[in-house]
Amino acid sequence: MQLTGDSSKLRQQLWRCHAAVARLLHRLSRPCPMVQGSFYLQKRRCGNPNCRCARGDLHEAWVITRKAGGKGWTYLVPAEERARLRQLTLEYRQYIRGRAVLRRRQAQLLALMDQLAQQRLEVWPPAEKRPASP
Repeated sequence: MQLTGDSSKLRQQLWRCHAAVARLLHRLSRPCPMVQGSFYLQKRRCGNPNCRCARGDLHEAWVITRKAGGKGWTYLVPAEERARLRQLTLEYRQYIRGRAVLRRRQAQLLALMDQLAQQRLEVWPPAEKRPASP
């Protein structure tokens, strides 16, 4: 059985994809702490008709929001924790994005493997020795 030049190109693509997955795994497995959730400045009205927020000057609070058990949770972030938690939530967001890329790369890797396997397959028994279909 003679493999074509396409097999060589597929193997090259396969190893490039493998190297990309390895780099991604290295980045995702860093021992950096992270905090799940979104960190942002929340602006809202309190509902008191005599408050400044009723005139458009909304109350501001830095918060982290996340879902747990199918329910949304909001946590106020103290001023002394803001810089640290901003970085930790950013780390989590980068992890989630990297994980999504990893899923796509792994699917790509498997598709390349399947194409390469398809090219390597030999039909056996040969057509002339196969029994006739019923």
